[in-house]
Amino acid sequence: MGLYTGDVMLLIRKIVPPLAAFAVLALPAAAQNVIYDPLTTNDVVQLLASQGHQTKVQSSDEDFEGDYVLWDYKKANVWIHFTTCDEDQTNCEVIQFDSGYQFNSDSDRPTLEDINEWNEYHLGKAGLDPDGNPYINLEVNVAGGVTHDNMIYNITWWKTMLVEFADFIGWTWPS
Repeated sequence: MGLYTGDVMLLIRKIVPPLAAFAVLALPAAAQNVIYDPLTTNDVVQLLASQGHQTKVQSSDEDFEGDYVLWDYKKANVWIHFTTCDEDQTNCEVIQFDSGYQFNSDSDRPTLEDINEWNEYHLGKAGLDPDGNPYINLEVNVAGGVTHDNMIYNITWWKTMLVEFADFIGWTWPS
């Protein structure tokens, strides 16, 4: 006598869950989703490098805490600032992606109404600098740790937002 369908299903239900749990536990650490806690400038540099981007780490200015990462995306400068840090500037709770766009002609720049329209319908916060040039930023809470996959998602989301914002404001990407 062979196994009946009911017997096979019972066998599968008893054997598969423990095997699946063992398979997950047996994965090497690199294959599991790394949690960065705290997220460091070096972590951000490595994440961007894994996406094919070159970066530089620079010392903070008076407006931000900790070092920041400078990244050239399609010839547009992007700064990734670390904020809400402890006293030694190593354990930061927020990172801020930031990019600005320079226009040579006042008539080509977006208006405050344009910026307000963007802010009404998009997550990234846009504004105008003192010279009237537009900028955009996105704050990401990393307090308590952030996964590798989540950071890759945020980087991808940011790149999409940069392209959409540049199109929205009529900025021409440098060649």
